[in-house]
Amino acid sequence: MSGEQVQGLPDVLREWVESRAAETGRSPDEVLARAVRLSRLLDEHDDALPSAEALADGDDAARLDIVESRVDELDAELDEKIEDVRSRVVQLKRETDAKADADHDHADLREAAESAAGAGEVDAVADDVEAAEAEVAELEATVTELSERFEDGFANYEEVLEYLTDSADEHDAKLSTLASVLSDVRTRLSRVEAREARRRAAEELQAEANRIGVASASCSACGSTVRPGLLSSPECPHCGATFEAVEPADGFLGSPTLAVGDRPALAGETVEESDAEDVFEGT
Repeated sequence: MSGEQVQGLPDVLREWVESRAAETGRSPDEVLARAVRLSRLLDEHDDALPSAEALADGDDAARLDIVESRVDELDAELDEKIEDVRSRVVQLKRETDAKADADHDHADLREAAESAAGAGEVDAVADDVEAAEAEVAELEATVTELSERFEDGFANYEEVLEYLTDSADEHDAKLSTLASVLSDVRTRLSRVEAREARRRAAEELQAEANRIGVASASCSACGSTVRPGLLSSPECPHCGATFEAVEPADGFLGSPTLAVGDRPALAGETVEESDAEDVFEGT
């Protein structure tokens, strides 16, 4: 009768029972009985299962753990219930055999009782299979969905991290190029400012010579004759000494001189060299 019940199932359910039997090494009848029993347990312990709202409030990993844990508990409880039924059937058979007269076996009666007991149990199990099928399918679908969502989320996280890393490397390269360009511009600007400062100093020296009527004068450092009007910088073209003032002739026999000294550097006269690494420091 049990085999007939398995064969009488819908094609999809029968294929699932046979596939599950092949995977677990149990007979199709036993798989069918366990599934029906699982459905009853789900109905009996419906309050113990987490609600859909509770599952929705948690994260995907927690929901997956809850579902898998509950399935394991129900499977263990199903094994315990089936073993209890088996022990009761065996106990019933023993009690029936003990009450029978030793000289009167009543084989027909015993076989009928055993058949009725077994058929009743199988019928009950078969009735529960249909209800358990939907519950098991729903749980399996939930586990599959949560697993896929968890894997998809992790893959998306890796893609975002890779994108951010590539973007950071690209920005670093652009900043390095910009720093090099700015450093070169600063150096060139400092050189231009230094040349401009020397030119202004020479013009001031020439203006002072024109004011006191000096066309040529002696360098106070080397004694060479220098024409202030031809200078492009306030330096002696012969010895390189820096002029700081024009001194008129001392008496009728004296001659004008260009005094030298350690004149303080003018604003912009000093060339500042900078490295690319120093461009963004302090910003």
